[in-house]
Amino acid sequence: MALTSLTERRAPTRERWWLWPLALWLVSRLVSTGFLAAFAGRQEQSSWTPAGPDLLDYSTMWDAHWYFIVAMSGYPTELPLDDSGHVGENAWAFMPVYPMLARVLMLTGLPWEGAAVLLSVAASAAFALVAYRLFTELAPGRERFALALVLLSPLAPVFQLGYAESLFLLLLAATLLAWRLREWEWLWVLIPIMALIRPGGLAFALALGLWFLVRWFRHRASFPVGERWMLVGLGAWSALWGFGWLIACTIATGSMTAYLETELSWRSAYVGRQELVPFTPWPVGLEWWFDGWWPLWLGGSVVAAVVLLAGPWARAVGIEGRLWVIAYLIYLAAVWFPQSSTWRLLMPIFPVAVILAAVRPAWARGMLLAACIVLQPVWIWFCWHVDGRDWTVP
Repeated sequence: MALTSLTERRAPTRERWWLWPLALWLVSRLVSTGFLAAFAGRQEQSSWTPAGPDLLDYSTMWDAHWYFIVAMSGYPTELPLDDSGHVGENAWAFMPVYPMLARVLMLTGLPWEGAAVLLSVAASAAFALVAYRLFTELAPGRERFALALVLLSPLAPVFQLGYAESLFLLLLAATLLAWRLREWEWLWVLIPIMALIRPGGLAFALALGLWFLVRWFRHRASFPVGERWMLVGLGAWSALWGFGWLIACTIATGSMTAYLETELSWRSAYVGRQELVPFTPWPVGLEWWFDGWWPLWLGGSVVAAVVLLAGPWARAVGIEGRLWVIAYLIYLAAVWFPQSSTWRLLMPIFPVAVILAAVRPAWARGMLLAACIVLQPVWIWFCWHVDGRDWTVP
């Protein structure tokens, strides 16, 4: 099937539908670039940059340096150990597709900083097109404002930083669109690529499993046997790739616990070295942040998610988008330790924008969009900008 099927099949009937998402993407990048440039001019000397770095240097701090290590040196076969004999932070926490593509761009003569940012910017433009098509399928009539919320969101600067988020969101949007359009053959191709950019394979397998249950209990008569087996196969395929990087790390290092130990090393600075017990990181993390108030924060987060995903605004949204958001939130609840990177880790629930796009009246929509833009410099200041010995990892 032609590659254009994912962006042209059932596309909006008006000509040049792509002009709106690209125009919105351009405006959003100008806004985020302005904020990033303003902060770069005020950046003091840090471990990553000199004082007052240029925009490219400022856009490739923090974890972008790990991607640079992967692009130039690959992955270690011997893991670093701390004084207690535990695995320390290392490159295995960062998946290969993004740094390898950036390395390919470097063959043109671009420096790492230019290749990484160019890859993120180009992927964000493609994401704008695919997400617009996805939103059109999930909730026709809401796609324009939904895309504006995503591209101008508080985390929008990430779309042009030396991080893998832009590329991951592009593949995720294409995967969700293929699911929505029942382009099963594309899922076999897209899932492995997506799962080797950022963790997402297990969450997508769960989303397919939830959809199987919905089809089974609500529409069993119109649920063909062939489609049932297709979903079972795709779910297993996605789960396999969800564990794929762990398997690769095990083979390369000879340790079955290497990948999990690597991931746990990042949270040890907060709560010390702990085992990964599913669904315990959030209670542990929230207690670290808020002491005895943590049950209120946890309960409030759960209630807010339920109200958003089960409320009247959500019912008109295609079930694929809602099931993905539910599955991904369950995945984060099971494995993620809440800290300052949590906001960035929530970017894959971008289909929530289609629910929020139902906000009325017009002034409320304007206030919502304005709040998104105003919060961009807040995120940059608290999470990206380096202020001395900064521990607010973006």
